[in-house]
Order: sequence, then structure tokens, then C-alpha cells
Amino acid sequence: MTVKSSGYETIRSGDTTLFYINRSGLPLTEQIKDRMWDFCKEQYPNNETEIQNIKNAKEYLPIIVPDPPYHIANNVRYTIHEKLQQIQNYVQRLEYNYTGMQFFDIQSKRPVNYLMDIARYIMTESLPIKCFEAFIICLYLTTGITGLDRFNISFKSRFNGTVYRHVILGLKYHQNYGSLGVSRRKDLMYKPLKYDKLSALIDDFILAYKKYGHDVLKVKIGLPIVHDLKSFQTIIWKAIIVSPTKTDKIDYSKEIDKNTRIWRQMNMYETFKSIPSASTVQPMGTTITAAGVAQPNRLSYVKPPLLSATVTTTKNPSRSICRFVNIDEQKNIPCAIRV
Repeated sequence: MTVKSSGYETIRSGDTTLFYINRSGLPLTEQIKDRMWDFCKEQYPNNETEIQNIKNAKEYLPIIVPDPPYHIANNVRYTIHEKLQQIQNYVQRLEYNYTGMQFFDIQSKRPVNYLMDIARYIMTESLPIKCFEAFIICLYLTTGITGLDRFNISFKSRFNGTVYRHVILGLKYHQNYGSLGVSRRKDLMYKPLKYDKLSALIDDFILAYKKYGHDVLKVKIGLPIVHDLKSFQTIIWKAIIVSPTKTDKIDYSKEIDKNTRIWRQMNMYETFKSIPSASTVQPMGTTITAAGVAQPNRLSYVKPPLLSATVTTTKNPSRSICRFVNIDEQKNIPCAIRV
């Protein structure tokens, strides 16, 4: 069946069905509900009777709907650590979505204002969420926290021949890094602002993956995201791409930290409305350097970037390159993890 006729899209890794995405909105159609229950039975064939009993139940336990901390970003009574902890507590109270059906249709290539509208909708509905939905909620709730830089960190891993994807919101405050998000595993989501380097944060995630038998194939780090809920800019998802299985740890750590230093020198972390990304001030095909980049007037209009700088690291450090990739080439890949 096509997405148009079924109302949902199947997300696969090879021949393995990972989950489904609801493309027909809310409330869920009967067809989508049936697909969700059938998928549950396929995953747990020995528990079909219990699953059917839950489906046929007439009464359920009362549902507690958590209140979103909408104004936490500008609340001066809380420290940065308390704000982030409250946001993390909120997304965890929404609970991880184990149903196999992602309830919200999110197009990652759409502008920030579209993603923020979806985030508000998700918080209004208060349904269980997966990692991508948690990402945009955290992005929404952290908008306006002065001095906090936000960017995506995406992971592609392999377990028993099946490829999984996961995304979290990377954070930088002063000289410390951390993250927000949700996962099936506690050590693959929230990290406090305690890492002095971005590479140290990435290494912590890679070690956690190894603990669960996953090989991390790629790590993609995006550019800092503008602090503007109504921005028409799109998120640059792939500024740095690292392949830990093909690159020595020392080499990719140096590459990550080198490029974050360059971004800082270019004021790319000052992401409040009119500060551009490197692609708006660099000609096509050139290497990003800190020298020679003109800083625009903060009050002038900056056209949303159409290009993103992508750093790819290899085994040979001398072959580490920085190239520009058109945003249209970036695939709209749903993110999820199952470990």
C-alpha cells in the first residue's frame, strides 16, 4: 500500500521494519490503529493474548498530562542547569513511544518556524514521543536562553546487521557541552553541561552505544540553530560528518574540536536572528577559515543560507576536507533508535 492509501509510511532497515510514521494526522484512523496493534503482535508473538486484552479493555488508568515549561527560558529565578533539567524532565514525562507508530509527521527540511509549530502541536497533544519529536520540543523550549547554543547531533549505528538512527539536541554554554533528548536508554539522551570539548561529549555517546552492542557508523553534527521561533531558515543538519569505524579516535576528535574553534572565531555561535552561517559569507567550493570573513551588520537582513559546510574525516588526516553541500541534497531521514 502507498502512503496515500494507508495513511502511514513504513521505515525499514533492509528487510527489517523499524517503525511506522502516521502521515494522516490526529485523531488516528482505524487503519492506523489496526496497523499499530498488528505491529505490536508481530514484535511480541508470545504475548498476543495480553496485547489483545489491552486492546479490548474498556477502562484504563487515568492519564497525567504534564505541563510544558513554556516560559522557562526567560525565567531569571533558575540557573541554566535548572532550566535544562526541567526541560529534560518534561520530555521524559511525555514518555518514549514504544507503539511502533510515530504519531507526528515531521519534515526535517522545512524551516524552523514550521518545526516550532509542530513542537507546539506535540506539546498540546501530550502523546508519547520518539527522539526526533523530543529534539524539536527541546529546541522550542530552549529558544531564548541567553548564551546557549543548540545544534543537532545525529547517530547512525548498526546492531546485528540492522541500521538504526538517533538524534539529540547538542548544547554549548560558555565552554561546556551537553545534550537533551529521549531514548530507550538513559545514557543515550540527556547529558549535563560538564564536557569541556564537543569531542568528549561525542565519545561518551559512542561508549554508551558500544555497551549495548552497537557500532556507530556515522556521527553528524549540525550548525548552531537560530534563536527565533518564527525564522524561515532551515536547520543545517550535516556540518561535520565523522565515521568512527573508519577514523582513529584521535583524528576525528581533533577534527571536531578544530572546527568548533573555527565556528567560535567566526561568531557562528551567536545565533540570534541575523548572524549568518558560514555559507552566506563564503564563496562556493572554498575551505572555511577564520580569516577574511566579513561580519555583517547585526541589524541588516541576512538571507537564509542555501548551503551548508560539511566536514568529512577519513583515516588519513591530510585528506580531511571541508566542502559545501546544497540543502536540497540532504535527505529527509526519520530518526529513531532501538537498542
